[in-house]
Amino acid sequence: MIKIMLFAAAAALAAASPTIAQDGTTVDPADNAALNDPNVMTVRNVTRTEMAHGLQIFDAGGKPVGMVERMSGNDVIISSGTREYTVPITDFYAYNQHGQDYFATRTPKATLEAQSSTSGTKPIAMR
Repeated sequence: MIKIMLFAAAAALAAASPTIAQDGTTVDPADNAALNDPNVMTVRNVTRTEMAHGLQIFDAGGKPVGMVERMSGNDVIISSGTREYTVPITDFYAYNQHGQDYFATRTPKATLEAQSSTSGTKPIAMR
């Protein structure tokens, strides 16, 4: 009786598992459909070394925010040409679109502008 229950449990587990590809990776039909959708993009966190001087930064809506000026601790200083924004590195992500990597902040540009004007950050021309 125990052998039958063990066999039934093993059969149920095997039936619930996704298919395994020849290279040992798991293939889920829903994953393939999602990854083949042209409107889907992969997003990843960034590292400190990627936040190099001159790197162009966009907001989540795709609007240009500015370029990386420098790192200050765990913050990235972005220059828009007229203002500097201080953004925590944890707020950034990278995505690939049409074979090119883009770097973005989760904070919209309008919010960064509002925060810089209320936090006492002066326009670059006034520094």
